[in-house]
Amino acid sequence: MKNSSISSFVMRGAAGLALVGMAACGGSKKDTITYATRLEYSGIIADDYRLETDKARSTDKKLVLELWGPARNTQLTARGVFFGLKTDPSMVSFAKVDASDAELAQNGAFDLGPEPRLLKGVVSGADTLNVLVSQKGHGNGQRVSQALARVALELSSAAVPSGTKIPLSITEAMVLPYDSGASAPVTVQVGTLTAR
Repeated sequence: MKNSSISSFVMRGAAGLALVGMAACGGSKKDTITYATRLEYSGIIADDYRLETDKARSTDKKLVLELWGPARNTQLTARGVFFGLKTDPSMVSFAKVDASDAELAQNGAFDLGPEPRLLKGVVSGADTLNVLVSQKGHGNGQRVSQALARVALELSSAAVPSGTKIPLSITEAMVLPYDSGASAPVTVQVGTLTAR
């Protein structure tokens, strides 16, 4: 066999062995998807009405968020709040803060008095939770520089990739001043909701 023929034979053999090796290893490695098991919320640092994580009540399965008012004016008081919280129902569902709660919302600061209480958490259109928490009458207001109300979120699907940013927004929000019968609209700062 001529030298050129020998070289060609060797090269073909080497290429064939390389292909066999790739086949044995399954070819190119595919990326695997890690699915989320919990929710993570990163709040906005602002002295304004805002949503914050309730770390004491949140668990690996449930994220509890609190509505806080501004701390810059400790004399600012209110006797009730209303807000709508919107998210993506294909990835997140609204839940009770505590299993024993009657509503999908929990009072934070207000003196609700005896039953029937003005505490409601109602889902509208599958993607929005409307929350009302209020005292009755024109009694003493509560400082807004504290947790005014709480809501809870859970993953509604096991097929949400980890790292997915989930839409979360406030559709509207109003505060009921203790010394007035008229509600006042407020802007609520919302951070980032992520599946982890």
